[in-house]
Amino acid sequence: MAVVACSNDSEVGHSIGELVRARHATELRLADATKFDWEQVYIFAPYTPRTAVCDTLRIQVKYCARLIPFESTDDGEMSLAFLERGRLVHYARHSRFNGDFTPVPAKQPLLRTNAVFQVVPDDTASDGRTWFKLVAK
Repeated sequence: MAVVACSNDSEVGHSIGELVRARHATELRLADATKFDWEQVYIFAPYTPRTAVCDTLRIQVKYCARLIPFESTDDGEMSLAFLERGRLVHYARHSRFNGDFTPVPAKQPLLRTNAVFQVVPDDTASDGRTWFKLVAK
């Protein structure tokens, strides 16, 4: 099994948030938010159980908890799974405040070249910051 980098604080999610909140951002290329190689990405909605993630990624039960160390237990968080040559290389927690992928794209996985989203202002948080929807192109 390849070593998988996982992140509870989600460097990827933070990078997405910075790109989405950049002045006049209208598009997000998910590849611009990552510092590692990947070919495909799966986006999992809030509350997706670990077992469903492992089934989707075809991870054997005996490796599931080790490779998928957390699952979304909050409406405000999603998870992103990045694959290279069919193997999981990065699994990250993603706060929807950094860009809301819901509803998740129907056709997954998304190829790196196709993981492009329109940035759409959606709502205003109590602190005055804008919430953004990320709509698959």
